[in-house]
Amino acid sequence: MSMPITDKELPETLVMEILLRLPVKSLMRFKCVCKSWCSSFQTSYFITNHKNDNLNLLFKGFFGGFKVPHFSLLSTETESKKHGGPNVEFNLQIKENIRMPVPICSGNRSRLTVSGVCNGLLCLHDGYRITLWNPSTREVKLLPESTISLPPFVDCTYFYCMGLGFDRKSDDYKVLVNVINHVHDEERIIPLKYISQIHLYSLGTESWREIPHPKVSFDRLKHLFNIYINGFCHYINGICHWPAFDDSGDLILFFDVAEEVFSTSRLPNFGMSRAECFWYIASFNEALATIVHPKSGMEKCYDIWVLNGYLWTKQLTIGPILGVGRPLGFWKNGELFLESENHDLVMFDPCTGKLQDFGIHMPKCGTQLVVYAESIVPIKGSSEYKANITRRVKFPVK
Repeated sequence: MSMPITDKELPETLVMEILLRLPVKSLMRFKCVCKSWCSSFQTSYFITNHKNDNLNLLFKGFFGGFKVPHFSLLSTETESKKHGGPNVEFNLQIKENIRMPVPICSGNRSRLTVSGVCNGLLCLHDGYRITLWNPSTREVKLLPESTISLPPFVDCTYFYCMGLGFDRKSDDYKVLVNVINHVHDEERIIPLKYISQIHLYSLGTESWREIPHPKVSFDRLKHLFNIYINGFCHYINGICHWPAFDDSGDLILFFDVAEEVFSTSRLPNFGMSRAECFWYIASFNEALATIVHPKSGMEKCYDIWVLNGYLWTKQLTIGPILGVGRPLGFWKNGELFLESENHDLVMFDPCTGKLQDFGIHMPKCGTQLVVYAESIVPIKGSSEYKANITRRVKFPVK
C-alpha cells in the first residue's frame, strides 16, 4: 500500500491499526489523503475490524409545526469532557435536526419510523417505502419495491417493515417485510380473508425473495406508527427479535439471519398477569431483555429480565420512580431512558438513583429514541446531499 511520504514513516501495519481506531468522521476526511487509504476503508477487513465504540442517540419527533418528521442527533457529553472537571452529570442537547425529503416519506409522512438498527445502519419505513441510512457516513439508499408475486384475487396489500439484520456467513445485510394481502375468491362469494407473506431483501444481491412464514401473529407491528415501541426490531449477535403472539399468548419471535430460520420463545412468569403490566423488549448489555412494569400506580418499578440461552433471569429492578411512563431503551452503563408523564425525555441512573430531565419534549405520537454505533458500512447508495436530506444545527426543539 502506497503511503504519504514523511521524514519518518510508520510501518504500514501500525498506521492501519491507528486508522482502525479513529472515529468515522475522521476516516471520511482521511479518504482524501491518498487513494490507497480510501480503498482500504472499503475493504471487508477494515469494515469488520473498525474498532469504534462511539454510541449515538437519534431522536425522532415532529418539531416547530412541521408535518414532515425530523430526526434530531443528540450530543452525549459529560461535564468532564466539556470543562475538564470530574464527571458531574451526563448532558444531552440537540446537536442537529435532520429533515427527510418526500421520496423517503412518500406515504403518510407522520408514519416514518425506524424499524431496526444493525451495525450502525438504520432501516426507515413510512408504510410505503423502505430506506437504509448510515447517519455516520451520511449515505442513504431507497430500496426498490418487492418483485415477489402476490396471491391471486388480491383486493389490497399492506406491508410492514420488520427490520434489518446482518448475515455473518455471506457478509450481507437483509431486510424483512411482513406483507399482508387482503384477498377474495374469483366470484367474490367467499368472504375476504388475509394471506401473509415474508419478503426478504438482500443488499448484497439487491434482490427480493420470499421465505417461509413463521406461522405466528405479529400484526401489532402496525403500532410502530403510533406510540407502541415493542415492534422495533432488536438485532443481537446474528439474531433479530420481535414481540409476537399465538393462540397460547405472547412470545418472542427470533430470526437467524444467516440460516433464515424463525423460532420462538415463551416469556417468563413476570409475577403479574398480562392485563396488569406493560412489557417491552430491548437490548441490554448485548443480550435480549424484557422491561416490565405495572400499568397502575404513580410510582413505577421496572423489572429487567435477560435471556441467557433458553433461560430467562430477572437481572434487576429499577425504581420505584415517580412521574414516569414508558421506557425508551438503555444507555452505555445500564441507564434507562424514559418518557415522563409530561412527555419529556428523562434518564434514570440505577447506580446513583438520580432521575435526570434533559428538557427535550417528546410529542405524544410517533416518537422514538434510537441508540446506534458509528459505522463505515457501505450500503450501495448515494450521499445525503444527493438524496436532499438536510441537516440544521441546533434547531429549536419546542
